[in-house]
Amino acid sequence: MTTDTLNAATLISADSSAQSIESVAPFAVRKEFVSVVIPCFNEERFIKQVLANLADQYDEDRYEIIVVDGMSTDDTRTVIESFKQERPEISVRVLDNPSRHIPAALNIGTSAARGEIIARMDAHAVPSPGYVRRCVETLGQERCGVVGMPCRVRPSANTLMSKAIASAVSHPFGIGDAKYRLNSQGPAIESVDTVAFACFKKSLWTELKGFSESLLTNEDYDFNYRVRSSGYDVKLNRSGFCDYFARATLSGLKTQYSRYGFWKARMVRLHPSSIKLRHLVAPAFVLSLIVLALLGIMWWPALVLLAVEISSYILVSLICAGKITRANGGGLRMFLLMPLVFLTIHLSWGSHFLVGLLTK
Repeated sequence: MTTDTLNAATLISADSSAQSIESVAPFAVRKEFVSVVIPCFNEERFIKQVLANLADQYDEDRYEIIVVDGMSTDDTRTVIESFKQERPEISVRVLDNPSRHIPAALNIGTSAARGEIIARMDAHAVPSPGYVRRCVETLGQERCGVVGMPCRVRPSANTLMSKAIASAVSHPFGIGDAKYRLNSQGPAIESVDTVAFACFKKSLWTELKGFSESLLTNEDYDFNYRVRSSGYDVKLNRSGFCDYFARATLSGLKTQYSRYGFWKARMVRLHPSSIKLRHLVAPAFVLSLIVLALLGIMWWPALVLLAVEISSYILVSLICAGKITRANGGGLRMFLLMPLVFLTIHLSWGSHFLVGLLTK
């Protein structure tokens, strides 16, 4: 995490508060005890901002924050102790996570939680004012199992590449039709297939036997799928949001989406009926490039089809890049970067989905 990242987080958090605090309407006081669970590893530059942002999200006498630390090697725990001294009225606990895996962290934190309601958060996320409380309110709806709010993806550094990546992973051409990731309008509350940074009841977590620790990524989609399969709803509440910071470099983006693709395939192998059309587009694109290139060695029309496919992809990328550039600025350099970012997402995700699907 760079200093630019921390500065960006602080500015966005302040801006988010300024824009949203007036729109948080009064709501009924509820009696549930809420436990926030945050997986964490080496977050000395960011964890204090996260804790400060979460500190006033709920009534302090029925609220705790649990940081599940993957045995950080930096000053993360020192920073947490400093925050505890500054805000002694907020219950903050630190638990060990020797495996450093996120699903294990979530299970450790939830198991130790005093609250009946769990709010899963992230050390790179900044929830808007009222996020936790409003999610708790929505959980009161009949058959509601999980509640989350939209993710506003933000650049993690003040660079053109970081801005291009944040734009790409918020656009349908980049990541498909996942409603919680798109900057789109819709009903105030609606049922969706998945959300991030969600609230749910500990009793439901127990009923579903927790997060799957066999999935090192995509554990949230797997959990939400099992929630829906058990007859509960996953709700997206648009009354607030959570700012999330995208990768700053192409290499970081490639690593992230390679991991996403691989573990999505593993999850699909566990639950074949969970597959969505958006999950198949990138793998089909990668597979078609390979098949047409190989066929072209012996059958020249395949090379024509390959050229048409690549040309069509470039055209669509440029059209989307033009729309993003007009909306967000960045000029010619942003316009030229966007197709490269799109291609990195699609090839990384698609190729590793195929690897995850076809290998043991």
